[in-house]
This record gives sequence, structure tokens and C-alpha cells, in this order.
Amino acid sequence: MKILLTADLHLLRASREHTLSVLASWVDRLRPEVMVIAGDVASAPQAAEALLALRRIFSQGWLAICLGNHDFWMHDEARPRYASLEQVVEEHWLPATRQAEVVLLDSGNLELPDLYLVGGYGHYDLGFAVPGLAYGDLKISEADYLRGACPEVSAMRWRDFQLMPAIQTGLHEVAAAQVTGFERRLIQTGMKPVLAVMHTAPFQELLGIPPLPVGVPPPERAFFRAYLGNRGMGVMLRRHLHRLCGIVCGHTHRPAGPVDVNGVPGVNVGSDYGAPKAVVYEVAESRFWRVPDRLS
Repeated sequence: MKILLTADLHLLRASREHTLSVLASWVDRLRPEVMVIAGDVASAPQAAEALLALRRIFSQGWLAICLGNHDFWMHDEARPRYASLEQVVEEHWLPATRQAEVVLLDSGNLELPDLYLVGGYGHYDLGFAVPGLAYGDLKISEADYLRGACPEVSAMRWRDFQLMPAIQTGLHEVAAAQVTGFERRLIQTGMKPVLAVMHTAPFQELLGIPPLPVGVPPPERAFFRAYLGNRGMGVMLRRHLHRLCGIVCGHTHRPAGPVDVNGVPGVNVGSDYGAPKAVVYEVAESRFWRVPDRLS
């Protein structure tokens, strides 16, 4: 069995047709039995439209997604009425997945003949923040991370806090709840191997970015490393390595792997806006390989 995995498709109107055409070419050339998108499919109001487009491309076989941070983004006028991420799922993504016959891994596992797909969004717990990050005499505090900006350093800000409902005051609680839910679904799988799929990175090895060079002032973007993944998710996954046959994530828009993560193959897909990438998981061989940018 061949599983095609991608992430961060960001099916925005400006780049949607190109991204979907690339995806269609992968499906045509590779003939996978399963296709999985590891988050950042579309904004919540576009859920049904995006999933139906994906299902038209992959009309036969299992199609599954987990959600990403952009999948919760809402317009200003709509966002205040959502009290939680779960409400966004209930009102947008669950109806859309049912309509398009797509499995939402945030809500339940997909059992395949030889393995389970277990997945979820993941969120971020600030666990990958640069320790002691400072710009000159200004040391970055948790308060800076919780407001998503340090205006004394840069005008850039983490836009989730403007566009996602109900996360800014409970960032750590949201991240912990994601870990708890993922672990609950993971232990439901019994003895079958598990391919773990999440949007945000659970391990340093899967961030796809190098360490900051020593002795050089940090770039402005170093601030945003705090939002790249959920280190607590990685702590939990280490307790269940005996269950796992692979780990897949996205979010950082930087490819990583395939790389060995404590004996388990792991990969960050590494798609970028309008530049989708993919990996294939060969079930019989328990291995990943990257789909070339240009298939011959």
C-alpha cells in the first residue's frame, strides 16, 4: 500500500488552481491508495469547498486530513461568536468532511489493513522558543510570546492571535488538550502499527530549520520559533514509540527528513504557499520517500 502525504496546501483563491493541479499530477503518476493532508487546508469558512475539490482529485480511496492553525482562521465579524476551536470543528470541518467523505483525524482514527492513521492539529506550547532570546538589552518574555509580538523589535506579529478564536489567553491549555486528545486516540489502536500525523512539529529534528549561529545577533524571525511546534506532543509520543511506524508533520514550511527519531522514521513535508511538496509512505517497507518536485 502506498500513502501519499502532503501538508500546508493553503487552498487560497490566488494559488488554488496551481496547487490542485500539482496534487492531481501526483495522484495520476503515483496511484496511491490513501491520501493524507497534514493541516492548513483552507480557512474554516472554505472547508466544504476545499474538501470537495480534494475529493474530486482523489475520487477513489481513503482521504484523510488533520487540521492546522490556518484551518481555524475566521473573519473579524464571525470570530467573536466562537468560544473554542472545537466549535469551529463542529460547525465547519465535521459537516465538510462528512459531505466530501473525508476522515477528520482530529475526531477519529482511520484504520487501514496494515496500520492506523492517528492525527491531530497539535498547536504550539512555546517549547521550541529560543532559550534566553534577547535583542540587545531587550530579553523576550513569555508575555511577549503570549501577545504574539515584540513591537520594540519588529512590526511582525504572529497572526493566529488575530485570526483564531479562543487561543490567546489559553495557549498552554490548548496545546495540552491537543496532546491529551492525540494520546487518547493513539491508545485506542491496539496492536496495529500507527502512522502519526500532525500539523505542528513534535520534535526538534522535524522543525526543518538550523540552530541559530553562536555569536551572531539573532534575526527578527527567531522570535517566531516559539510557535513552530508542541514539544509536549513529542514527550507524549516518546512514551508510545513502540506503537509508531512513522511520524509526519508540516507547519514550518521547511522540509526535514526522512530522519530517524528515536528509531522511528519522521518527516516534515515542507510545503510552502503555492509550492506544495509531498512524501510517500510505503507500508510494506515501512519507509518514507520524497516526491520529486518534477515527476518524470
